[in-house]
Amino acid sequence: MGRYSTKYDIGGMAFTVVNGWTVPGFTHERELGGGASGRVVLAVDDMTGTRVAIKYLDTALGADEAFLARYRVAARGLSQLEDPNVVDLYDFVENADGAAIVMQHVEGVSLRRMLAAQGPSGPLAALSMLGGTLLGLAAAHEHDLVHGSMRPANILVDAEGNARLADFATAPPGTEAQHGPPYAAPELWDGAPATVAADLYAATAIFYECLTGRPPYAGRNMARQHREAPIPAEEVPGPLRDLIHQGLAKEPEKRPKSAADFLGALEDAAVSAYGPSWEAQGRGRVTELAAQAAQRPEPPKAKPSRSSGRTPVVAGPKSGGRSRTRWVVAAVAVVLVAAGAGAAVLLKDGTSLGGDKQPPEPTPAQSSSPQPTLPVGGVDPAPLVARIDQAVARTPGAAFSYRQAGCCGFPVTGQGTIGLVQGAAPSYTLTLAGTGAARKPVRAVIVQDRLYVRAGKKWRQSPLGGRGYPAAGDQVRQGGSVANLTTLLRSATKLSRSGAVYEGEAPAAKLAQAPGVGPLYAQMAQATGAQQIAFAVKLDAGYRPVKFWVRAGPEKGRNQMQRGSYSGWGRKAPIKAPR
Repeated sequence: MGRYSTKYDIGGMAFTVVNGWTVPGFTHERELGGGASGRVVLAVDDMTGTRVAIKYLDTALGADEAFLARYRVAARGLSQLEDPNVVDLYDFVENADGAAIVMQHVEGVSLRRMLAAQGPSGPLAALSMLGGTLLGLAAAHEHDLVHGSMRPANILVDAEGNARLADFATAPPGTEAQHGPPYAAPELWDGAPATVAADLYAATAIFYECLTGRPPYAGRNMARQHREAPIPAEEVPGPLRDLIHQGLAKEPEKRPKSAADFLGALEDAAVSAYGPSWEAQGRGRVTELAAQAAQRPEPPKAKPSRSSGRTPVVAGPKSGGRSRTRWVVAAVAVVLVAAGAGAAVLLKDGTSLGGDKQPPEPTPAQSSSPQPTLPVGGVDPAPLVARIDQAVARTPGAAFSYRQAGCCGFPVTGQGTIGLVQGAAPSYTLTLAGTGAARKPVRAVIVQDRLYVRAGKKWRQSPLGGRGYPAAGDQVRQGGSVANLTTLLRSATKLSRSGAVYEGEAPAAKLAQAPGVGPLYAQMAQATGAQQIAFAVKLDAGYRPVKFWVRAGPEKGRNQMQRGSYSGWGRKAPIKAPR
């Protein structure tokens, strides 16, 4: 059957047949666009009435068995990836006529369209977009999924200002540089496979374009420019130049080691330059720019050499087109996940993040007994803590990150996986770093009261506490635990709610007596002289923690801060002591 695209109008309903065939069970509404990898249409599922985006792959891709075999593996991973910064993949359909990807339809505009319509976004919006992009990449990289050809056309901006990543793994190996030349890392031009480092390079190039209105390199001989031209960091605001230098480093090993590491650097730069409310301001600006772009005519299609298209879409899951029931279940799951997805960028303070989906307000059980006095702000912590404990007990594993820093303490960072067991201290498998002799990041495992550190091919163990890595591990175990957050909420004398964020204060003296986390707060209070500990906790719709910050001391001046995040809540393999 030939490949063609024909438009019909029947009974006033226009629809499109793309490339000579359609995915069964869907009615097409209109064409959304396309690019090097195929054409995309907006369609409606005949069974559920759900709108989806369907990408009909280009003839060459549909006939490339090596690409299809690789994409089937990627599709399985993408179908299991539930993240608010990644477009959901529903189905990957193959038959004798071709192949198509059925995916979530995102109401919004592509970043390419936003930049074409509005020009540079300004530093706060650019930071917000980079943060959302890195969160999506971090979630994908955790599932061993590399995007490979990041560009503004496959970053979608929804109505709440979230960055949503699309079109993972749709560039055949070896062609990634040609799919997005202005954003392709130097090693891709030499035929190297796409990696985490290449994704971070592309994300930085897109960040640069948000700041300046143009990619860092353009014109002829793009490969040579990426390999040899100086990094044009002087074109961006001074406080953000180090981020550009890190992300656009010519050698992959000189770029941040992970998207999570780059997020940490972004947080530090953003707070230092623009204050703790940078994210809320940036998200608000992104939302405004996206809404304005949506009201303007679609800009001319970019040249094929610069982009794979202008369409806001992505890819779809399993193979075969036989899993209709599974697809319907996935569609329902997407609605539930999206309802609790939360912000696209790391929470920095108690500011409400515009457009967040919120958990319903927990209500205390009815009782004729006198009710306890509520904290200032009116939120009752008891039912809230109970909901958190119940939610975490059902999904006692997650990816996490934790940072503690300040004027006068012992800085520590940890990121990895946390495992929670009722009645026991949390366990961790992580990359850990502290100060002094413990400055170098190491692979570590924390089980019960012992720290295991990888030294060469062997694991060395020691009790938590004391100095060096054992001290750093103890800080992470205390500060990075969900029990830390519930202790703060339970001890609060001030607690208010703004959307999905709970913000409050708790007496340092009371926290210093709390089981498990008491030594941490005693140390913070002694170092800063703080009598009150300020905090903010963000929850998803299922009452599971997403992000938090804690501060002892004034906002500016002599203080200590904890910052952390959780993602990918689910039942992960138990963390065991290494042998």
